[in-house]
Amino acid sequence: MAYRDILVHLKPGHPGDAHLHAAVSLAALHGARLTALMTFRDLAVLKLLYSESSPIVQERAAEVERQVADVRRQVEDLARQQDVRLRFEMAEGDPAELVEVAGRFHDLIVVEQSPPEREETGPDVCEHAAMVSGRPVLVVPPQGNFSRIGRHVLVGWNASREAALALQHARPFLDGAERITVLSGPAREQRPTITRLPPVDIQDHLRHFCPEVALIPSAAVDAQAGAGILAAAAHAGADLVVMGAYGRSRLREWLMGGATHHVLRHARLPVLVAH
Repeated sequence: MAYRDILVHLKPGHPGDAHLHAAVSLAALHGARLTALMTFRDLAVLKLLYSESSPIVQERAAEVERQVADVRRQVEDLARQQDVRLRFEMAEGDPAELVEVAGRFHDLIVVEQSPPEREETGPDVCEHAAMVSGRPVLVVPPQGNFSRIGRHVLVGWNASREAALALQHARPFLDGAERITVLSGPAREQRPTITRLPPVDIQDHLRHFCPEVALIPSAAVDAQAGAGILAAAAHAGADLVVMGAYGRSRLREWLMGGATHHVLRHARLPVLVAH
């Protein structure tokens, strides 16, 4: 199993190096087409406030055109070096919404990690894409060399729907993993009608993908679970975290602190999330 159609989001003025290189390397590894989507919020706002023929819109549009041309050349050079099929697109509007819409036409979305204290207005691209795109989202820190991701995968597991979905979307990584570590936390769902469960074992399941699977039990919940996932990943030497996103509402995570929010903001390694 492989990813065949990958989307990478590029910010204006700061296309990002680490997540772009990671996306190009993944596309090369899987023989996938890579779409680079560069988004501009301010140009959309100007067009909504003024006519497209107004000087302020025309001036900004010309600046955007020059910026897009410069970034396109850089991305095309990177793709050419690894023989990756590339499609470069520019879009105007809210970045989170644009990634949401475009992401649904790809089988993996790659985005740059947002800083712990973000200064941008509007929805966070990483969290919004994870929550509503319906696609797996690979969140890559802004600094580091992530040209080869997935040799050692740490799975955050609590037997939830979101965790199972994340595992399914991570199949291409699991198929190529040399080692998998499972951080197994307490299940959230209560099943009062079940009096006897069939034998289920996440280690046994994952050994179908990789023979070397270790299990680490954890009793942590919410933000403590997020910190525990990152600590376990660092201790194990993992190069990728796979986890379900938002087992509870985003509002409750924001109010009470939650594993998804903590991991997405503080991880120093790539994180694949699905909801």
